[in-house]
Amino acid sequence: MYIILHILKFKILTFVDLHRAFNLKSTLKNLGVVIVYIIFAFGIFIFSKNIIIYLMDEVGIGLYLLHRFIFVVLFIFFIAVNVGNVVVSYSTLFKSNEVSFLLTKPVSYRNIFLIKFLDNFFYSSSTLLLIIFAVVSSYSIYFNLPWYFVPLAMLFIILPLMFIAGVLGAIVLLILLRFAAGFGIKKVLTLLALIYAGAIISFYFISSPVSLVAKIFQYFPNINLYFGFLESPVIKLLPNHWVAEALYWITTGKLFAAGWYIYLLITISILLYLFSLILAKKWFYKTWTVFTNLRSELSVKKKKIRKAVFTFGKNSSLEPRREVLLKRDLILFLRAPSQWMHFVVMIFLITIFIVSTSNIDTMILNTYDIYLKSIFYLIIFLFNVFLIASLSLRFIFPLVSLEGETIWKIKTAPLNYKKLMLTRLFTYFTVIFVIGQVLNFFSTNQISASLVAVSQINIAFITITLVSLNFGMGSAFANYKEKNPIRVASSQGASLTFLFMIVYMVFLVLILFPAISNFFFNLRKGGFPPVSELLFPSIILGSLTLIFAYLSISKGIQHFAKDI
Repeated sequence: MYIILHILKFKILTFVDLHRAFNLKSTLKNLGVVIVYIIFAFGIFIFSKNIIIYLMDEVGIGLYLLHRFIFVVLFIFFIAVNVGNVVVSYSTLFKSNEVSFLLTKPVSYRNIFLIKFLDNFFYSSSTLLLIIFAVVSSYSIYFNLPWYFVPLAMLFIILPLMFIAGVLGAIVLLILLRFAAGFGIKKVLTLLALIYAGAIISFYFISSPVSLVAKIFQYFPNINLYFGFLESPVIKLLPNHWVAEALYWITTGKLFAAGWYIYLLITISILLYLFSLILAKKWFYKTWTVFTNLRSELSVKKKKIRKAVFTFGKNSSLEPRREVLLKRDLILFLRAPSQWMHFVVMIFLITIFIVSTSNIDTMILNTYDIYLKSIFYLIIFLFNVFLIASLSLRFIFPLVSLEGETIWKIKTAPLNYKKLMLTRLFTYFTVIFVIGQVLNFFSTNQISASLVAVSQINIAFITITLVSLNFGMGSAFANYKEKNPIRVASSQGASLTFLFMIVYMVFLVLILFPAISNFFFNLRKGGFPPVSELLFPSIILGSLTLIFAYLSISKGIQHFAKDI
């Protein structure tokens, strides 16, 4: 225990950096970041409160259905945290130089695992906790719960849920690497992907929100009753179900019933944590050696692939400068498992989202209420935007930082650094742009051809804006000493960029909602909806995109020029 406290002490001192000289510019910058965080939290608070008011007072879905929707959202949240921790833990637990250093010291494997896991968990969850805090606060005020509900709910309900997801991610990673030594990494990864895919698809089949709404509204107007008997007993084993049930019973005033689910959350989180420490004590060093062996084997295989496909000795139709940069980026991308593994995971989640939106498209077409139909459509559209934003934050924001300490080569070489960065940016932008177009088309193509066509234009403008924002902010907050792109994408600058992207999504709702609702209103009357009304927001988006992209990219290149 003394060793853990000793390491934590110096981790905190390193973070605070008490020896840093007072700088008015950096102080004002940090103060500005704090103010942006506060404004963002307040905006999330207002937004989530208005959603609850609309669903409960305007639509009248009832208390039980509201918590079933919370249950579905928490499942997405749980999977995102869990899968994210699998990928992030791979970098922090095995690729970190700090781990290699600690392995040479008299520190137990369990303590190394403990320190790095907690470091990773709290480092990457600060912005997420802020968002959840704002949502829980709006929930508390709407249902007139006491002031102490928010801190207690965060500590004993939300944090255990996140901890369960994070610990499970670390356990899955240890098991994956342990079995990879005997069965091969490809077989183990394929089996793991099939398990996750089966779990997600099974969840949507077992707990379909559309079928549950249909079943509950058969009891109309008595929709405020408890309808747990309509759901499959399997979902009662899920931690997100425990959270939704705890909130439901707290809201109805039955604290004893809520206490059982809170007890489950805390107990399971502690048991999983202890189990992870046992696994770490037995397997951490073995899995670390497996990782080093796999890395050497993969490097040999990639050299063979490079000789056949990505060799610099083979010419192509591309201009030599672009060809070199393209091959360099591809080789570096494939050489880093944290890069391509995270990309594969995100593409997998996007595919699951596309498959699961078929029921929502049907629900949009069958919904009579214009405003509800518009909200359903915008939810799908904004989720598409959110996925594009996630890809941009993960792969565009660290783009400048990944030049690393070799940036001096750019400084001393006789080259145009502006063309260099624009070429690299265009390569990544092309991939994200294609993904955004495919994602938007397949998730909304059943609604209306004209709406899909305009939506594709809007997604193109939005992708340009988000990529430009991440490039500019990534250059402004560049960290050339950090080699891990995941940690760069979880830094303070990345969190601030994420807040700006959320604000941008709110702006999208404000300009798109009137046009979308008017479109569905004309569609219901049987007439042909005028496309000009849909194009008006596109004109606004296009104009702002040109201005914003120019400013963000030019400022990003200026920051890069100052650094070199």
